[in-house]
Amino acid sequence: MPFSSAHFLLLLPCLVAVFWALPPRGQRHWLLLSSFIVYIYAGWTDLGLLVGITSANWLATRPPRSRPRVCCAMVGVDLLFLAWFKYRYFLAGLGGPAHQLLIPLGISFYVFQLISYQVELAKGILDRVPSFYSFFLYIFFFPHHQAGPIMRPHAFILCFDRPRTWVPARLKIGLALLIWGLFKKVWIADLIAPQVDRAFAAFHGSGGAHGNLVRLAVLYGIQIYGDFSGYSDMAVGLGRLFGFKLERNFHQPYVARNAPEFWGRWHVTLSQWLREHVYIPLGGNRRGRGRTLLNLLLVMLVGGLWHGAAWTFVLWGGMHGLYLVIHRLLPAAGGSGLRRLTGHLGFQGLVMLTWLPFRETSLQVILAGARRWDGWLGPELLPAVLLFAAILLFSHAENWAERQFPRFIRWADRAPGPALALATSGCLYLVLMGAGRAVTFIYQRF
Repeated sequence: MPFSSAHFLLLLPCLVAVFWALPPRGQRHWLLLSSFIVYIYAGWTDLGLLVGITSANWLATRPPRSRPRVCCAMVGVDLLFLAWFKYRYFLAGLGGPAHQLLIPLGISFYVFQLISYQVELAKGILDRVPSFYSFFLYIFFFPHHQAGPIMRPHAFILCFDRPRTWVPARLKIGLALLIWGLFKKVWIADLIAPQVDRAFAAFHGSGGAHGNLVRLAVLYGIQIYGDFSGYSDMAVGLGRLFGFKLERNFHQPYVARNAPEFWGRWHVTLSQWLREHVYIPLGGNRRGRGRTLLNLLLVMLVGGLWHGAAWTFVLWGGMHGLYLVIHRLLPAAGGSGLRRLTGHLGFQGLVMLTWLPFRETSLQVILAGARRWDGWLGPELLPAVLLFAAILLFSHAENWAERQFPRFIRWADRAPGPALALATSGCLYLVLMGAGRAVTFIYQRF
């Protein structure tokens, strides 16, 4: 059930009110039931698969089984589960619209969480097998099970064993993040989505013969920024409404000046997962410069393939891997403010180019468009540059506003109740005016 849909927004007050009215034991039961209600929107098949693989992972690690061997086997089972439901046609060399799989909702996210659980249990980072309710809520907890964040088990899974405490300030934080995330989803991502769809449909339909690549890249860069940052803020805000603190998954990546900073701001928990479970096991930066560069490239190729079973996603990951490699090879940036600004704009321009293979499904179409001079220049270039400047300015403004957030919360604590209620109602009304579009979150498709 999309968080920006009218159905969810009408259901949410009931879920929150009942949760806080129940005793601690009842809260866990209600939270699991609430997550089932939200997830069932995807269909009984998706729910059945999720229950099945989650149950298998929990039952396999119950005492007195040998943890390291069982955990290793279950990692293999989880990877096979993901490969079958997401990559089987890709691995068989088949592709295209005739071989599109209906991917279970959130499968890439919850399988990575299950793998994290098995690895932490085998290494002893997680010192005991959690209870049934704690483990299922670790996977099912609806604010994060559709599109992240990917939570570390040792930092999150045992939170469900502890009673939640009603703290009004946390609920204010949660409500503020929910409204702000909803605004970005509804009034940025969903508003521009029809224009993005039309532009890419015309580009794809013409085989790359029509359409300006800069405009296409920037349009989608704006859409995915509003969509993913909106979801990420809403997820954290929803978690706070129920007394849980989810990790921030998005920190204004369009203010980044280089590739490492970008990946410290974009999809933060995926970056952490890839570093801990792919980059470090490959040797990280401990085996010389050449091996380090190769590891960076391999990790980003895996990250690209995680997003989708297509060579376009592999190309997207490879481009980001190349940016990381180049950053390692070049001397540290410095100099005047103008030089730093030029470097920032240049890097973000390269980031925008990566959105072409992320959105377009055909490498041949992208290459055909790239060969045309008017694929890069022409009358559509200036509006695209202005849109590029606008989304960068918005990202910087949001980054500044995030630093002022504690001051805003202190103001909200001092504000009279009626004034605060009126302001909240006004913000919700303005946001909900656009909620009827309810376009599916982009990352829910992964």
